[in-house]
Amino acid sequence: MLGGMGRFVLGVLFGIVICFLAGTFVLTPTIMPVFSPEGGHEIISLIDSAQKTLDIEMYVFTSRDVVEALERAKARGVDVRVIIERNVISGGNDAMYQELAAKGFNIRYASRIYALTHSKFMIIDGGAVLVGSHNFSNSALYENREASVIIRSADIARQFADVFATDWAIAT
Repeated sequence: MLGGMGRFVLGVLFGIVICFLAGTFVLTPTIMPVFSPEGGHEIISLIDSAQKTLDIEMYVFTSRDVVEALERAKARGVDVRVIIERNVISGGNDAMYQELAAKGFNIRYASRIYALTHSKFMIIDGGAVLVGSHNFSNSALYENREASVIIRSADIARQFADVFATDWAIAT
């Protein structure tokens, strides 16, 4: 049937097809829903999984658990940048801004160019994004009904990183 060269060519073609399909599956985003009140610990675990970078854009940020997770990340050498909204009804972000700045975190207030920065997302190591309704508050993590998703995709993370870079450049 097939000689040695034919089997070789067929094997190479088969290998190329397998590599192509494997690449296709690797590039497909994985999406995991996170619901609170039971999902707050998953968000803390996600922060704890960061190895290189954490870029956070958050409307309300008052959670002690998140601060502690960010401190652990910083101790591991993770580059942490945070943008928070200045005009939160509770005023709680001011104390968090002062605390994180005093601890040496790169933190900025969102630009006033927008009526509000109501976005709630975090980019982890340039390869995953948490986005949804979760604020970084104890009520959002452990008491409220909240719904967010963790999207593992470098392409989608890059799109969020572009937005974050724009917002970081105009934040104060």
